[in-house]
Amino acid sequence: MRRKKRQVTDLIAIKNFVEESQVVRIAMNGEEYPYVVPVNFGYEWNEDKLTLFVHGASEGEKINRIKKDPKVSVEMDGNHQLIQGSRNAATYSYAYQSLIGFGQAEILADLADKRQALHSLMAHAAKGKPFDEIPETMLKQTGVIKITLNSYTMKENVQPAKR
Repeated sequence: MRRKKRQVTDLIAIKNFVEESQVVRIAMNGEEYPYVVPVNFGYEWNEDKLTLFVHGASEGEKINRIKKDPKVSVEMDGNHQLIQGSRNAATYSYAYQSLIGFGQAEILADLADKRQALHSLMAHAAKGKPFDEIPETMLKQTGVIKITLNSYTMKENVQPAKR
C-alpha cells in the first residue's frame, strides 16, 4: 500500500465497514479482458478471516469464468464525500473508505451449504428483519458462490473535522 497513513488495521473498524457495505465488486479473469460485476453479498468472519457469499443465476458469465479460473479480486467502497479546498485545485481531496481483497471463488453445490450462504446474505441485506425459510426448489435453482479471501486491505481518507 503506497499511502500507509490511510491504511486501516483496526479489525473492528474493518468489520463495521463490511457490515455497512451492501455491494461488493468481484473481478474475474477472462481470456481477453477482466470481468467486474457488482453484487449484493453476505459474509462470515472467522477471527480475521473473511468469507463472502453471493448469489445469482446458476449459469452465465460469472459461473463460466469461475469454473475456468477461481482466482478473484473483490472491492467495496463507501462513505464518499468531496473535501472542498480553496480556489487552488490541489487543495481539494475526496473522503472514502475502501476494501480490496484477493481470494478463491467456489460454486456451492451442497444444498445445506447453499442454504447457510443464502441465510448469511439475507441476514446482511435484511438487517435483522425476519424472512421465510428458503424453499429447496429455490436452493436447487440458485447459483451460490463462496469467496474465501486469502488477503484484504482497507484504507480510508476521512473528512477533516470542521472548526
